[in-house]
Amino acid sequence: MPDVYCFGHVSTGTIVRLKARYPAPDGYAEIAETLENHCGEAAGSSMVLARLGATVSLEGNWIGDNPECRRTLAFLQSRGIDCAGLVVKPGYRGATEIVISDGGSRTVFGRYVDLLFTTPQWNPPTTSRIRAAKIVCVDPAFGDTTLAVARTAKAANLPVVTCDARADAPLHALADVNIVSNELIHREYPDAAKSPAAREKLFADYLQRSSGLVVFTSGSQPLWYARGGEPANARRELAAFKVTVVDSAGAGDSFRGGLIYGLLRGWSDERSLQFASAVAALVCTTAPGCVASPTLAEVRAFLADRGVALPDW
Repeated sequence: MPDVYCFGHVSTGTIVRLKARYPAPDGYAEIAETLENHCGEAAGSSMVLARLGATVSLEGNWIGDNPECRRTLAFLQSRGIDCAGLVVKPGYRGATEIVISDGGSRTVFGRYVDLLFTTPQWNPPTTSRIRAAKIVCVDPAFGDTTLAVARTAKAANLPVVTCDARADAPLHALADVNIVSNELIHREYPDAAKSPAAREKLFADYLQRSSGLVVFTSGSQPLWYARGGEPANARRELAAFKVTVVDSAGAGDSFRGGLIYGLLRGWSDERSLQFASAVAALVCTTAPGCVASPTLAEVRAFLADRGVALPDW
């Protein structure tokens, strides 16, 4: 029985790290290094969880029929992740991305629109794998398939964790945890990205539409969290850990993985979010992304240095 079932993006990528800031149009930037990456939201959370010692079953889009994508599959398997539900599709190019990272920001170029908004390029999720897990983690962008996974989990009384579901989306109403990033707020709710009052109103709207945990992340700024059904003034804040950022790619995926780990341990919301923030912070200090995610001992040491002690077990 796996601890976690993940469904969603499994991608192969390249990270190009710059020595200085991302250039203006027609500008120039010096490359510090170019790294092969294994990525995608579901794959990233799965790698983090496996590195922390959780057992994970992963399903999602087809794997490309080429050496690069096959290396991603082999790497996931090397982490002990159950990838039996992932399919290498003959002749398929695979989901790929290129990330340009300057430490302070990362810009993603990919093929996700082709993957998600043409024809479905994934096999149906396996019901028995979903029901065998303790927690179900699902990416929001797979349409009816995303909802099918969430509904199967809820029918089996399993917690559902997702990210970046809109407040008015059926997935948000189903989710036990919805982690909302600054990226989604800027894209879908531009007024809330500009106005603190509009952001507070948006947070209250999320709480009214869910009974689960709502988390607004904001990079190096304090995150917001509360449980659905609580009044807006019940919002709590948690400061981000200050680190020297090498590469922020994978920070959101690793945060979700860390939060799920806390849920598996039965920790409080605050303790789970502290742990998730520590995992994401450590991922940002290295590259590439979740491939270099920390061990449990490393997260413990990071938190202990900052006066946060995790429970023994």
